[in-house]
Amino acid sequence: MTTSIIDNRKLALQIGYHATDWTQPIAFDDYVKGLENWSVKTLERDSQPIGAVFQKGEELHVSVLPEWRCKWLTKGLYKELFMQKRVVTKVTAGYDHMYGILRRIGFRDDANGLLVKD
Repeated sequence: MTTSIIDNRKLALQIGYHATDWTQPIAFDDYVKGLENWSVKTLERDSQPIGAVFQKGEELHVSVLPEWRCKWLTKGLYKELFMQKRVVTKVTAGYDHMYGILRRIGFRDDANGLLVKD
């Protein structure tokens, strides 16, 4: 099985919206507007869209459809996403289990409450 990042913003926005577990739901149009200045790409597994990758500068986020969680990250994709010089992310309130996952793949806490991988 191959997981890859595809440059299809329109599809990525739709998949990312549906893959996000909203604590405070927002309208799709507001979601799109909030991501105007972000690079948004589709995450695909064997040509099937399974999530979205959001990047703005050093900041990186991934939203994956529930049925693909814990099954999407491959070694090649790990290198593509997380082996940049520096990657910054944050954990959404209510998803504290993500701290352990991110720390296991090399992220550390910084003084601003973000997680950083140098």
